[in-house]
Amino acid sequence: MIDQGELGVAPRQDMLHCVLHFHTSHDGIRNRRAAAREMSPSIAIAPPIRYTHSALRGLASVWPAANLGRADWDGSRTQGLLPTRPPTGRMLRSHAMDALQARFRDKASEILQNTPTITVAMGRGRTFAIETCYVVGNSDELHCIVKPNPAIVEAVRDDAHVAFTVNQGFPTQMLQGVGRAFFLGGLDLHPQIREQTLAKIPDATAFLTTIRNLGVVKILPDQIAVTDDTNLGLGPRPVYIPTAAKALPDRRRCWIQAMGLASWPLVLIPVLIAALMARNAALDVTWWLLASVCLVAILVHTGTALLATYTGFRRHIYRSEALGGTRLLHEGLLSTHQVWEAGILCLALGSVLGLFLVGLRGTPLLLIGVIGVVGGLFYAGWPLYLSSRLLEDAAVFVGLGPLLVLGAFDTLTGRLHVVPFLVSLPLGFLAESILHASHLQTFSADVTAKVHTLAVVLGWERARLLFYALAGMPYVLVALLILARALPVWAWLTFLSVPLAGRSILLLWRATADQIQLLAGLDRQMAQAYLAFGVLLICSMILG
Repeated sequence: MIDQGELGVAPRQDMLHCVLHFHTSHDGIRNRRAAAREMSPSIAIAPPIRYTHSALRGLASVWPAANLGRADWDGSRTQGLLPTRPPTGRMLRSHAMDALQARFRDKASEILQNTPTITVAMGRGRTFAIETCYVVGNSDELHCIVKPNPAIVEAVRDDAHVAFTVNQGFPTQMLQGVGRAFFLGGLDLHPQIREQTLAKIPDATAFLTTIRNLGVVKILPDQIAVTDDTNLGLGPRPVYIPTAAKALPDRRRCWIQAMGLASWPLVLIPVLIAALMARNAALDVTWWLLASVCLVAILVHTGTALLATYTGFRRHIYRSEALGGTRLLHEGLLSTHQVWEAGILCLALGSVLGLFLVGLRGTPLLLIGVIGVVGGLFYAGWPLYLSSRLLEDAAVFVGLGPLLVLGAFDTLTGRLHVVPFLVSLPLGFLAESILHASHLQTFSADVTAKVHTLAVVLGWERARLLFYALAGMPYVLVALLILARALPVWAWLTFLSVPLAGRSILLLWRATADQIQLLAGLDRQMAQAYLAFGVLLICSMILG
């Protein structure tokens, strides 16, 4: 660790310290300390360290500063190998850790290359299964050839998290790790994996040719513990963490995304508009119920979004993220049963709290609540999934428009009125435009898969015309309501959101049925238009 080409060099502690899971022998450290003390007897030597990695060798030379007891960085300016700025201890530890991770990765790949099989534990509860299968790949991506067992597919789809072990020579040569598994389909669809398996394991020829309908499971390791020592596997084991696994969100962020937090304005904006209309109508408003109304709306919406995510994953249906959908299940970051249980829990809590409000307001609110919950279940496709998805459009238009506004208005005032219903229509049209935009994005795939969305039933040209109407009708209604004095004059502010809606219209105008890729993000653009429209309408009611 000391540059032997210069005299008077002493080791610097922030360069030499690298605390890891392994220990070098005390004799080696004592010898290095003695050599350094001989070359530089006037400078204090750092206390004993636990580990000094060879990756730090040659990174720099340390020179003692005159009369100050400090050490300056000599950055090899002539060769340009290192910046002139002295590295910090954190930088040096980072370089050492990167070098160690590279070594662990190579060692794990070596063991995988020398071992033909892997044992994988997958699923949980009734879907729990343990399978030993042939494996090819490296420490960043594994491909396992599994037998034609439906239980394996069910276990992976139920919970993508798996544990695996590769035993090259127990107890001194083995791997143990955890990761996420994905079923890729039959082996016949992946001839390159078959070729890699035969090249690595010639004895697998009979297995691959005799057994039909073999499948392929891909495992993306999150971390791998490497055992490569002569201490019977009892010593500390290095852990390799792939770069892709380091970038994964933590569990808290996964649940925040799964709950559709970004889509909550779709239910909060109608409730706030109903509250402002009740205030402007000079009615007796029970303001302390406003928080309960918002909570019920959020719980029912979140439960619907979670169940829609669950059914979308199980039935290979695209769910718009702008309406609360997520791809966390497809990425194996959450298990299906947890998402399903969370969705049922949210709907149950929302229903119980809604019954409390019904007890205060009566039968009309009960009818609104029942329609809202049933509509949410139809949208989610649970427990009854219909091949025709036309009811989804009706559920979104009614549930995120008239039902929310009328339900909130009735809860706060104890009355129903036609004006809140009319004001809710623009919100319903914009919410439906988000769903319709997501169906336009998947138009070709839905036609091929025979998924009967409203866009597929209407056809491409008429579906485009419907989108133009959904995006433009809210502004026509607002203008009419202003002229009828149902909305204040300040409601003209909502027209400031026209450029956002117009951008989506122009995007669809330029696209054809063969250019669906141009519509990527169309649903998010309409969600932005909805948010701008709703916020501006709220501001106009506050000013009015």
